[in-house]
Amino acid sequence: MKKLTLVSIVILCFSSCAQIFNGTVLPNQCKKCELINMQTNEVLFENEGCGSENTNLEEQAQIKAYEMSRHNNNLCDLEVRCESWRKDPEDEK
Repeated sequence: MKKLTLVSIVILCFSSCAQIFNGTVLPNQCKKCELINMQTNEVLFENEGCGSENTNLEEQAQIKAYEMSRHNNNLCDLEVRCESWRKDPEDEK
């Protein structure tokens, strides 16, 4: 039980560190991920964020793809596409 607690704390710390790092060092780094049905080209899920909000966006879209494949979509027909860009600091004013 102690090992499980320790592992959980370590994972939480690394996840939090990634968000802090992205928020302080890369505040203008943005990312957008879409889950697309390749048969219909329909966007089924979309998430976007900049700075600390762009942490784990691709993983969240992959989880959503798996969840959708369990209900009514074929996993082979789904694709996660992500793009990154830098936001101009002057756009925030």
